[in-house]
Amino acid sequence: MKLILLDADDRVLLIQAKDPQSHAECWYPVGGGVEPGESLQAAAAREAYEETSLTDLPAGTPVWRRDHRYEFNGQAFDVHEEWLLHRVEHFTPKPANLSAYEARTILGFHWWRAQELLTTRETIFPLELGQLLTKLLVEVRHEG
Repeated sequence: MKLILLDADDRVLLIQAKDPQSHAECWYPVGGGVEPGESLQAAAAREAYEETSLTDLPAGTPVWRRDHRYEFNGQAFDVHEEWLLHRVEHFTPKPANLSAYEARTILGFHWWRAQELLTTRETIFPLELGQLLTKLLVEVRHEG
C-alpha cells in the first residue's frame, strides 16, 4: 500500500532512498506491506508512524491501484499496491521504527508540489506520479 500524504498546500510527502547495490537514488511515497489480519487503514497508520512518526493518521480515501515489478538491491519484486489519499497537517517527518534494511537505505524526506514532480530531474517512483497527482488534485477540487 502507498500513501499520498497531502498537506494543506497540496504537497505530497516523499521518501528519498539509495539502492545499496546500484547506489541509485530515488523518491517514493510512504507505504509498505499489509500484515496478515491487518486492515488497509490500520496498515497505513502503522507504516505512516514507522516511517515518519506521524500519529493519528486520518482515514484515507482509495484513489489508485496498480500491479508492478520493481528492482531494488539486486532483487526483483512483484507487488500489488492500493493507494490511499490522506489529508494531513504539515509536519517534519522523522523515522520512528524502521527496519535495519530501511535504516540503511532511507536518506531523507521532502514535501513535493505536483509541478515539481513534473519538472524534476530526480527519479520519482512511480515515474508518472506528477501526472497522477496533478489529475487527482483537479478531481479533488471538483468534488470539494
